[in-house]
Amino acid sequence: MLINWNELSQLGFEQYREKAAVVINFASTEQHSYHLPVGTDAFLGKAVTEQAATLAKTPIILLPQVCYGYSPHHRFAPGYITMPQKDLVNYACDICECVRQNGFQKMYLVNSHGGNQVYLSAVINEMGEKYGTSFALKELRYWDVAGPRISEIRESKLGGMGHAGEFETSIMMYLHPELVHKELIHECDPVPGDPWFQRDLLGYKKYQKYANFNEVNPEGHIGQPHLASSEKGKLLFEAVTEELAKFFDYFNR
Repeated sequence: MLINWNELSQLGFEQYREKAAVVINFASTEQHSYHLPVGTDAFLGKAVTEQAATLAKTPIILLPQVCYGYSPHHRFAPGYITMPQKDLVNYACDICECVRQNGFQKMYLVNSHGGNQVYLSAVINEMGEKYGTSFALKELRYWDVAGPRISEIRESKLGGMGHAGEFETSIMMYLHPELVHKELIHECDPVPGDPWFQRDLLGYKKYQKYANFNEVNPEGHIGQPHLASSEKGKLLFEAVTEELAKFFDYFNR
């Protein structure tokens, strides 16, 4: 059940604080190659969290999303807004602190930008050190909960479903076709990996490294957007929202 934080009155918070979980999406503003807008992570994160909360059987209070994240690896292209990790950690911790002070005990940080994962993990650790398990705070990338279903839908092999690749392009074609420049999409190969690291939403990463995205592909995308379609986007959107709703309900029992 979707409830918008900004639409509640004082009495509304008193009604839900004992039984609702609070959800917030952390997105980004950065290049998504030539064919997708810089707000792709925000468009997808907002749509996914809203639909998952709507599908959930338990009450989910949705905070306004955070559209700025950690994106220095996209500075080669115009349109980026990036913030220092330490500032993002402090900002996110302050939001979590306020949610807890408002009387809520469950909160889920839904990440729609891979570059946010390190600082959001630090938020989990800092809040955990302070409150232990008395404040049930969890962080996840929304696509991770639907990995098996995504694997059944995708056409590309590993390396084809990265940044602005088959996955994101398909869902944007389904949700916001007017923002997708199909004429700029061309056929390309999967991004190669190595035995320990594969740039793919479902890829293995046995070690971590930093790379500007134009060093991987001058156009800025990672994967095979030419395999995207609106029909596939509908299936992917249904998969991630249905599985995320199950996640919400499981931990909000």
